[in-house]
Amino acid sequence: MTGEVQIGVTGGLDGSWSKYRSAWWTRYFNGELAHFWPAQLDQSEQDADGYRWISRSGVFDIASTASPHRELHTAVAAYVWGVGFSSRWRIGPLVRAFTRNADKVEDNLRRAASVLADDGAVAAYTAMAKGGCAWSKFMGPAYFTKYLFFIGYGQPDVEMRPLILDRRVARALRARGIFDHRTGDTGWPSYLYRQYLTYCSEQNPADPVAVEIELFNEGGND
Repeated sequence: MTGEVQIGVTGGLDGSWSKYRSAWWTRYFNGELAHFWPAQLDQSEQDADGYRWISRSGVFDIASTASPHRELHTAVAAYVWGVGFSSRWRIGPLVRAFTRNADKVEDNLRRAASVLADDGAVAAYTAMAKGGCAWSKFMGPAYFTKYLFFIGYGQPDVEMRPLILDRRVARALRARGIFDHRTGDTGWPSYLYRQYLTYCSEQNPADPVAVEIELFNEGGND
């Protein structure tokens, strides 16, 4: 299956780049799991030090490519972009979301994408959270919201476009008084995700991701 899925994206999404080596990931995605790895991640030019680079727009390119494994490849690419170089030592634990759920993670990702298209971002968040119909063990909200963002931000009919919620964003939301000071750095309930999306949409209705990027930058370094 070839071609592209139409996903329109606005804003300065090329400002966030991550560098990686394919071998960091393909050591886990091999054999029966080789199809988990998007071929596009091996096609970018390497820099002088042998690293490849991917931006938000690069992940959107993968999300917009019609293929039998579009949702799976989008999720893997979102992980590669999210982990980048500085957190590469965490790849082993993080990749369990795929390797320990090899028989169901792709179905869960497809189910979440369907919920997103039909019922909106908050419903999809609920579906992917623990106890939801699309929950995958080891895949927490900091990463499954990356997947929802890349698979759904450009869908014009989605109720409140999905955005990434990680601990840096949560810190900034606490500092701004949008989240209660007692709110933690993970495991956020669905009503807080709605609160976050509503805030970003109110601050910048045309391009709420710009607010998410501001929050991420305000949240400090991990």
